[in-house]
Amino acid sequence: MKTFSWFYLFLFLLFASCTSDTKKSVEQTAVETEQTSSFETFPTGTVIDKVICKSDTSLSYAMYLPKGYDSKKAYPVIYAFDPHKTGKLPVVLYKDLSEKYGYIIIGSNNSENGLDFKQVQKMANVMFSDSKKRLNVDAERIYLMGFSGGARVAHGITLLNHDIKGVICCGAANPAINAGEARNNYTFFGIAGLDDFNYTEMKKYDLVELSARKLKHYFISFDGKHEWPATEIMQEAFKWQDLNEKRKDPTAKNDPLVTKELAEEKQKLEELINKNNDYEAYLLCKKVINYYDQLGDLSFFFSTYSKLKTSEEINVQLKLVESEIAKEEKTRQQYIGYLQNNDLNWWKKEIASINRSIKGKDANETQIKKRLLSYLSLVCYMQTINALKQNNLSAAEHFANLYILVDPENKEAKRLIEEINIRTLK
Repeated sequence: MKTFSWFYLFLFLLFASCTSDTKKSVEQTAVETEQTSSFETFPTGTVIDKVICKSDTSLSYAMYLPKGYDSKKAYPVIYAFDPHKTGKLPVVLYKDLSEKYGYIIIGSNNSENGLDFKQVQKMANVMFSDSKKRLNVDAERIYLMGFSGGARVAHGITLLNHDIKGVICCGAANPAINAGEARNNYTFFGIAGLDDFNYTEMKKYDLVELSARKLKHYFISFDGKHEWPATEIMQEAFKWQDLNEKRKDPTAKNDPLVTKELAEEKQKLEELINKNNDYEAYLLCKKVINYYDQLGDLSFFFSTYSKLKTSEEINVQLKLVESEIAKEEKTRQQYIGYLQNNDLNWWKKEIASINRSIKGKDANETQIKKRLLSYLSLVCYMQTINALKQNNLSAAEHFANLYILVDPENKEAKRLIEEINIRTLK
């Protein structure tokens, strides 16, 4: 009889346990279903020009969802900031990378140069909140990117928002604000064209500002000017973010793709060493360590890097780079003074001299002079605009003529001359 009682007690407890587990499972499923159903349905695999924010209908963003986007799964997201509030531009440029790496890309349609940082930050926070409510965003994989003034905004917001895991800065590095004690728990990836007037700023930021901080950072350049980089260049930044994410996974060290890439990089390094090209070998070691640390066997790269970074040749090369940056910055300051004090005839001779240097055989000098012209173009534009705002037509005409002289193919310079002529005739 006792045995019979214990048997039924066992069945009762088993049934109660199963019922409890089933209840928990049903409740959990209900919560997950409720969360999923709260997300909205948007077209996938196509660029959406304008998604209006619900809490502030004056704000909107462009967006691209990968073709395989499923609201039941959380996706990493990149928020992009263009300096001319053209959110669609970076979204269109990098939608193929969205597909390849599985990212949502969102571009602000409101952020632009000239706005107060707090105002842009408020706009960005509305965009973040709106998109997170309507899309299944992975809270652990939120990144920002920006170009020029948009890069400064993206970097500034990243320094203040610890939810953001990394930033991609194109064509500018210095953040829009002084964040006091800057955080170190994010990643920085910089990209600039060799002819970009902000190239020295970005290289200096990587070499000096970030080298003293415990922050994963890397900078690459490309053959181009002050512009959003092409897809094949930006792919390096997506790859960088992907590898940083893999570092969190203990099994990622055995990733066959990483193993293959490391073998290829090792072969390149051996070739550079055999050619006694120590500086290029040093740079390659630095890149591989930044990209693949903790993801594979880097012993050969670490040992080579340790030897090279203490060598006199590398020390001389690094000092030379810093010296060239300082020299270029000093030259710019001199030319700012020339803008105010020298007439058009002086500038005609000077620009002709700069153009002759550009056609010379020294590749480094050519790029420095191209960057100088690019910088002068920007300054002339800004001076012309400021003079027009003050209705100082003589000053506007002076700077607009310099603008055309410095950058003769620039359509904006010709448009400004036309505007000045119209105002003069009134």
